[in-house]
Amino acid sequence: TIPLAAQGIPVYGVDLHEGMIQHAIEKASKRDVQIQFSLQDCTQLQLPITTNFIYMTGNSFQHFLTNESQNALLQSVKRHLQPGGEFLFDTRNAILHELSVIDEYEEQTITSNGEKRMTFHREEYNPVTQILTCRAVHQQGQQTFEDAILLRYTYPMEMTRLLQQNGFELKHLYGSWQRSEFHALSPSMVVHARLL
Repeated sequence: TIPLAAQGIPVYGVDLHEGMIQHAIEKASKRDVQIQFSLQDCTQLQLPITTNFIYMTGNSFQHFLTNESQNALLQSVKRHLQPGGEFLFDTRNAILHELSVIDEYEEQTITSNGEKRMTFHREEYNPVTQILTCRAVHQQGQQTFEDAILLRYTYPMEMTRLLQQNGFELKHLYGSWQRSEFHALSPSMVVHARLL
């Protein structure tokens, strides 16, 4: 949002996480740019505008874990796009030989107060639900705490159908933000869709 706003383009920034919105507000303030930030669920956007362009980055599409939530996102975006408007977003590509292996590893970090923290990671993909479960167990001193994140993978043909069912056409599918051609081993799917 900040580079676009710095060029004088009016931008609305939306996130579900209050901490992320606060961080964005602070960054925009330091750059002296005006951005309308809003704490909202993207499946239920309530913006006072329609626009010809909406984008979503950071593989955020993977947080929509069900067919219903993916549809709700696209319908919410659709309500805020003008006719022929475009939606650009990325999601990690499902590279099956990587996902089929349970990935376990550990890392050591030093916290800001100089304490050692060990983190044990485990990532396991469920091919039925298409969801990768990423768990982390952190040990710092005598304390142990755990967190997890769930990420859904969507396949290229599935993406095309999903867009069509929600009133979009796929203009182009890239393998990266540098517009490389998409292929089976591309790390990303960068989806450029247009409202029909």
